[in-house]
Amino acid sequence: MLEADEALTLATVVESSGSTPRSSGAKMAIRNDGTIFGTVGGGLMEAEAIRAGLAMLDQKDGDARLIHVDMTRELAADSDMICGGGLTVLLQVVRPGGECAARYRELNQRMKTGKPSRLRTSLVDGDPLVATRHEILSGTDVLAPEVSVSPVFSRSEGVFVLDEPFVPPAPLFIIGAGHVSLFTARVGQMVGFRTVVVDDRAEYANEDRFPQADEIVVLDEFKGCCDRLGIGDDAFIVIVTRGHLHDRTVLEESLKTNARYIGMIGSKSKRDKIYEALLSNGCSQQDIDRCHCPIGIGIGGQTPEEIAVSICAELIKVRSESGA
Repeated sequence: MLEADEALTLATVVESSGSTPRSSGAKMAIRNDGTIFGTVGGGLMEAEAIRAGLAMLDQKDGDARLIHVDMTRELAADSDMICGGGLTVLLQVVRPGGECAARYRELNQRMKTGKPSRLRTSLVDGDPLVATRHEILSGTDVLAPEVSVSPVFSRSEGVFVLDEPFVPPAPLFIIGAGHVSLFTARVGQMVGFRTVVVDDRAEYANEDRFPQADEIVVLDEFKGCCDRLGIGDDAFIVIVTRGHLHDRTVLEESLKTNARYIGMIGSKSKRDKIYEALLSNGCSQQDIDRCHCPIGIGIGGQTPEEIAVSICAELIKVRSESGA
């Protein structure tokens, strides 16, 4: 929206109590035609946030206000919602050329490259509230325990401060940029992974083919690929290169990492040949047992699109089981 030179009002839940449909940190963008991206819970509170947000769209970048919706059981019943708490929502105008927009652009780039950040927004009490500073904090203490999970909103002598953690999602390294990769990247991004497409061919691994990928890496060769990618213990690796030899090379490199998930596409006969070669080259059976092959959950998929769904279903399952 900002890239299209469109102003918006950003709604953020900063306080919640009792039983509410969304907790602190939930966000929603309100457009000038009343449509939204995201949600702060639906029903009564969302309708009020949209109404108030639309009324603010002619204000300056950074202008803000707080609204509180008390979801008593009576109000909840009237709005067909089973709630009994309350939400405080911060509404803030974001204009394409403003400081607030600049910080979100910076945050977006940091998220794409896997860098944890904290956004600190300082506002002065008034009508409207005025944002005095938007600051991105980084470094070793950026995700201190008190702000690592949900935002912290504080009020002191007419000054409001909102600290929000922005934690990149688990990275999904799709090694190989062929047909299956195209759809695996799309579905992976859709279900909340930070997608990184890797290949040794720039004509395949590029933004035109993978506009939805967070990052594209073109290597000189697959040997040593994982060292150059910086794969940590939160990573998911999907091996879908263009041939057995490349798959074997990438799998051998992947097994040297502490990646949470390693999967390789291919038939059982292909898998057995690759495993045999790796065992003869010094890999242990314990290492090889880490590989999911044939990759994906068995749903009978045949097309690249169906195979991508199968792969991402397995990724979701592993992510869920590990509590990530």
